[in-house]
Amino acid sequence: MNKPPLIKKTGYKQLSLIRKLAILLLMVIVLFIGVGTLLQTRLEQTQSILNDLTLSTIPAMTNANQSAIKSSELLSALELLTSSNTPVERRIAELEVNKKLNEIQQQANKVSYRQNEFRLLKTIQEEMNNLNLLIDTKLDIADQITKKQKALSELKYKADRAYKENTGQTSLEKMQEAKWKIAFLELMTLAYRIEDTIRLNELREIKHTIELQLKNLESIAEETLPVLKTQVSPLNTAIDDLLMGDLGLLDSQENYLKIIGRTRGREHFIRNLISDYSNLANQFSLNKNTDLKDKILTLSNGMYTQEAWFISGFILLAAMICVILALYTHAIRRLRTLTRKIHNMTTEPILSHSSKDEIDELFHAFDQFSDTINTQNQRLETLSLTDSLTNIANRRAFDRRLFYELSNDRTLQIDLSVVLIDVDFFKQYNDTYGHVSGDEALQKIAMMLSHTIQNSTNLIARYGGEEFVAILPNKTAKESNLVAQNIMQAIRLANIKHRMSEISDRITISIGIATRTKGEASDIDTLMKKADMALYYSKNQGRNQSTNIDDIEEMKDN
Repeated sequence: MNKPPLIKKTGYKQLSLIRKLAILLLMVIVLFIGVGTLLQTRLEQTQSILNDLTLSTIPAMTNANQSAIKSSELLSALELLTSSNTPVERRIAELEVNKKLNEIQQQANKVSYRQNEFRLLKTIQEEMNNLNLLIDTKLDIADQITKKQKALSELKYKADRAYKENTGQTSLEKMQEAKWKIAFLELMTLAYRIEDTIRLNELREIKHTIELQLKNLESIAEETLPVLKTQVSPLNTAIDDLLMGDLGLLDSQENYLKIIGRTRGREHFIRNLISDYSNLANQFSLNKNTDLKDKILTLSNGMYTQEAWFISGFILLAAMICVILALYTHAIRRLRTLTRKIHNMTTEPILSHSSKDEIDELFHAFDQFSDTINTQNQRLETLSLTDSLTNIANRRAFDRRLFYELSNDRTLQIDLSVVLIDVDFFKQYNDTYGHVSGDEALQKIAMMLSHTIQNSTNLIARYGGEEFVAILPNKTAKESNLVAQNIMQAIRLANIKHRMSEISDRITISIGIATRTKGEASDIDTLMKKADMALYYSKNQGRNQSTNIDDIEEMKDN
């Protein structure tokens, strides 16, 4: 009887294919976790540096640069202030200076400056106040000089009339009158030179010459006949008081030159202070820029290291995947061989099963996601342009619309009016009825304004606090005045109680209007400043009224 063949035993156990795949998969998982942990650590370090750059370094640099820019703008405003020749110009320039100072202070509050910078800003503010006082004094003295010059002209007119009406009869009288008149005219000529004198030493020379001329005029009057002396003596006394009195033209001009010198000195001192502040801001920005470069270098080095680790891990992972694919291919080959063998052993065909393709569903999901994002962006855009309290346009929407209206070639061919609206005594309303009632009142006012200015081309917006503003395209100054009257009538019809108002028992508003005529080039700042000036005039005249800037300018011309 034949014996079965013996199976040859090996000295080791061979691992099965499943165990090999399991071990390789475990190694891949471990490697993946290790690389992921390393990448996560590097990403956290990178995120920390980026957060520091985004939240600290770059904003500080930006605000410091903005402070330097605002300093330059403050210098321009300072020049307007010192060159102002009328109280109105000085007031406008003062408002611009205060605006620039507030903007610089706001920028400084955003930057981690030391106390030196803030003390310097405080010093600039105090010096600005002193400069305003000097400019007020200069304008007052200039007004006094103008009045003295007018009185001098009247005196010359009296002298001419007296000379014409009282011409001497004899040759001696005519000669004495002519001699006095020549001396008087020489003195008047010197007097007219006083206002054009810009140096104190020249003024003192003129003063000395005038003193000699006055003595000469007096001696001529003493030598004249009594009948002529009674005529010229009052004129001599009047011109002596007008020129040499305690508040005479010479003293006023001397004080004016002195105050101009002090003003210029104060201006130069303030310019130096502003330059020092600008230099400090630039130095702060430069230091932050150096820190930024160091942090970016650190971030770059970290990214290079992270890239090296990532490439190494990727190569190792790719090698393991190749091994797994090789094993998988080997297993598939063996399965195919087994399938062919089974197919040869049976006469039934092997049915193939196909799985469902989900690529179309993925594309569909991406389309839906894209539509959702677009819808949300549109909603966010709408919210960003709407005031949350009154549900009308906000300041940002107003600025965007006004910029478009002023820069569009089509809108330059039509008139454009801006109506600035301020609720009178609204602080007292909040103090009396509470902020909740104040919000409700603002909502009612906004609703009335929306109903009154209801047009697809118009825009009504909340400008800030209790201020509203309207853009009226294709509205002339006269038409915008009618719109303003309709607005005031609508607010009266709203009948909102306000017992603490100083002008009415109901809420009232003050309105300022500025119009850009067609073809006229204008910018946002200029147009809004005009509207603000008109509003200021309405409030200054007692509130509860509307003022167009054109009316103010007509009154100035008259």
